[in-house]
Amino acid sequence: MFTMIIGEEGEYGCRLRKYLETHWTGSLRLHSFTRPETLRASEEKADCYLLDEHFFHCMQEELPPYIADRCILLTNEEREGSFCRYHPPEELIQMIEERQNGAAGDSRGGGINCTVTALYSPVFEPELDKIASAGMKQGDLYLGMEDVGSLTSGGGNMGDLCYFIGLKNREIAGRVKETAREADGIWYVDSPDLSLDLLELTPEEYQWFFQCLKDSGEYGDIYVGLGSGIFTQISLNMLFDRFVLIDSRNNERQHACCGFLEQALQSESRRFQGVYERKYREDLLDAAVQ
Repeated sequence: MFTMIIGEEGEYGCRLRKYLETHWTGSLRLHSFTRPETLRASEEKADCYLLDEHFFHCMQEELPPYIADRCILLTNEEREGSFCRYHPPEELIQMIEERQNGAAGDSRGGGINCTVTALYSPVFEPELDKIASAGMKQGDLYLGMEDVGSLTSGGGNMGDLCYFIGLKNREIAGRVKETAREADGIWYVDSPDLSLDLLELTPEEYQWFFQCLKDSGEYGDIYVGLGSGIFTQISLNMLFDRFVLIDSRNNERQHACCGFLEQALQSESRRFQGVYERKYREDLLDAAVQ
C-alpha cells in the first residue's frame, strides 16, 4: 500500500486529491491536510509528501530527515525537484513513479520500495512460514499472525509485540529485531500461542506498525501469515499491497473455499485493490526446499 500526504491550504489540494484517487494505478492511501499545525500534530507517515511551499517552510525545522527525500514541493513556477501546479497532474504521477523506481534500496532496507504481502490459507496451515519463504529473499521479514503458534519456538512472538504496538511505542522496530529469529538471512516473528492478542489491535494500529517497519529501513519486504481469526477483523486494502491465497490440490474443502473467497475478492464490494494471487501450497513447499 503506497501512502501519500498532501499539505496544501487552498482548493488545489482538494482537486489534486480527487485526481490522484481516480488516476493512481495500484493501491493508494491518501491523507490531506490544510493547516501545517494539523499535519505537525498528526502521527501519520507516508511514502510521499506533496507539500506547498508555505507548508514546507512552516515545518522545515521540525521535519524528520527522511521526509526530505520523500517530499515534492508544489510551487507556482518551474523549479528542479519540485512540481509546478500549473502543469498537468499526470506529470506529477510520472514524477512520483520515477522516484519510486529510482529509490535506492540495499539488501536490508525497504523504505519507499518496501511492500507488505499477506498470505492466507482458509484451512489451518502449520507450514505457512515455510510457504512464505519460497518467495522471500535475504533481509525480508515474516510476521506470524496465525490462529495457533508453534509449540517448539520457545522465544518471543507476535503476542509479545502486540502490547507495544498498542502503545505505539516508538522503539517498535527495535522490539521486532529483539523478538525475531533469523534463518538463512530471513527474519521470522512466530505467531502468538493463540490469536486473541492479535484481535485486541485495530486496523489503524497495524497500519502504524507496518509503516514504522518500513521507515526503519531494517528489512526488505514484509510478509504476514494470516489466520482465520485475524483475517475476518482487518481491512486487506488498508494494510496490504499484495494478497496471496493458499490453495491445495489435495484438499477438496480448501480448494472449494478458495474458489468462494476468490469470487468475493473480485466482487465490487470486497474487491482487493492490490496485487492478488492464488497459489498451490504443494508448489510453494517444493520451491521452498529447493
